[in-house]
Amino acid sequence: MDNKQHLHFIFVAMKLFIYIIGLLTFSIVAGAQHTVVLKTGEKLNGVVLMIRNDTLHFAINRNLNYINMKSVSSIFFDEFVPYDGALLLDDEVQTITSDDYIIKYQMKDRKMTNPPKISIGTEDKGTVVVEVTINRTGVVMNAIPGITGSTTSNEYLLTKAKFAAQGSRFEQAPLAPVEQKGTIIISY
Repeated sequence: MDNKQHLHFIFVAMKLFIYIIGLLTFSIVAGAQHTVVLKTGEKLNGVVLMIRNDTLHFAINRNLNYINMKSVSSIFFDEFVPYDGALLLDDEVQTITSDDYIIKYQMKDRKMTNPPKISIGTEDKGTVVVEVTINRTGVVMNAIPGITGSTTSNEYLLTKAKFAAQGSRFEQAPLAPVEQKGTIIISY
C-alpha cells in the first residue's frame, strides 16, 4: 500500500468514525429511542445505528453492541402518536355535585364545568353510564346511555340520563381532538 492509499484509508476511517459519533450523539440528543425484541423474549432499549452484513449496530446507554439479526424478533421505532380522543380505561374518575347528586365522570384532561341537571319522577333506582362525545368547546355532541357498567335497563332512567348528560358542559380545550369521548356516571 503506497502513501496515497494509506492516507485515503485513514481519511475514510476518520470520516466513518465521525459519522458514527455524530449519528450516535444526534440520536441520543434527539431522544430517539428504539426497542429491540430478541427471540428469547428479552427487550433491549437503545438506539439503532445501522444494520450491516446481518448485524444490528445498537447503542445501549451510549455503548455500542452488535447483535446478529438471526436472534432479533422485532425492532420498534418509538414515535410520537397524538391522542385521538378515545377514552382510556385508566383515566381518572372525577366527581362533581349536582343538587343532591354526586356525578362521576371520566374525560381525559378535561374538567366538567356544568354538571348535568338531575330530575327524577320515579322511585326506580340504578346507575346509568353514559358515553359522551364532546367537542373542543366542551359541548356534548352525542350521548349513549346504558353502556358497560350500568346497573339498570330501565328505559325511563336511561332516557333521563341521556338528556341530563347532553346538558352538561366541559372546559374548552382549543388544542384537544375535534371529538373526545368519555363517560358520565349517574346513580339514581
